[in-house]
Amino acid sequence: MFDKERIIYQLERTRVFTLQMIERIPQDRWFDMPMGITHVAWNVGHIAVAQYFLGMVFVRGAREEDAGMIAGNYAELFGYGSVPQADPALYPSPEELMQTLGAVHRQLLVEAGAMPAEELEEPCLFLEGEFDHHPIFKQKGGALEWIAFHEHVHVGTIGLLRRELGSVPIDYFKESREGRVFV
Repeated sequence: MFDKERIIYQLERTRVFTLQMIERIPQDRWFDMPMGITHVAWNVGHIAVAQYFLGMVFVRGAREEDAGMIAGNYAELFGYGSVPQADPALYPSPEELMQTLGAVHRQLLVEAGAMPAEELEEPCLFLEGEFDHHPIFKQKGGALEWIAFHEHVHVGTIGLLRRELGSVPIDYFKESREGRVFV
């Protein structure tokens, strides 16, 4: 049922889009909350945390060495149910967030690429308590597929924040004709 190569392709393509949206927002504006709801930094951290839990913890379980990739307080700051705060002192810097976002993504691609395709059909390794299931999927392949869909939701939020911060709409067709590569 799950197509591993297609899942990896979607993860890679979605991340290109995400990075190209994030780079359009100056890092000194990442903690601005123009609508009073969220900010770019929270969304970037949340994408990293979600990718880690959906693509690694639910697929192969947490590992001690994961601490070198994603800090222990990220789930508290950016996880499900966390509430964005406007105070930058509460959060890692944009540079640190981008490093974590990249580290989690690279590791996920390595692990997903090495995973036998038949393992995608296996049930997820859900946690106890609140995360004992997921309302969208049950299998490891579903968890991996959901990452790209979830990330698109947050890229949309980042795009809206970008506009609320005063930027003009992105003209992707014009940029493409001028030579910008979206691959």
